[in-house]
Amino acid sequence: MVEVAVFEILGLSTFLALVSSGLRRVVLSKEDMLAMQEVSKYNRELMKALREKDKKAIERLEKKKEYMQKVQAKIFGKNMTLMLISLVIFFTFFFFANARYGHTPLLVMPPGLDLPFISSGGKMEFFGWYLLTFFSVSLPINKFLSVRITSQSAAKK
Repeated sequence: MVEVAVFEILGLSTFLALVSSGLRRVVLSKEDMLAMQEVSKYNRELMKALREKDKKAIERLEKKKEYMQKVQAKIFGKNMTLMLISLVIFFTFFFFANARYGHTPLLVMPPGLDLPFISSGGKMEFFGWYLLTFFSVSLPINKFLSVRITSQSAAKK
């Protein structure tokens, strides 16, 4: 039963990571990703100008401030929508899985290795295994499914 639970949680984590990454790809377009890069570049330039007290650069960047705030608000709204959808999916799965697996120890940790939030007393329960599997699976999936932005396409804009 325990071995089956380990692989069920791994499979569900993979499925949830695919759904989450797929939603991100659907909601955030290539233009949104370019806009995020543009806002990030603007913020870096503004911080640099403020640190160096470059008045000309600050004035030039202040002219773009309102536009950048609009772009940032648009992207923020999409990211909040994604976060809310992801939380609904996460908690739906979490309550289902917690009821099914509860506090049953799934894996035994090597002696002397206790990881906060992952294991306690040398045992790993559902929540710790879910955290490990979800993040270890979602990072490569997000990397693979993310919208690719090349420096050439950013330069064309």
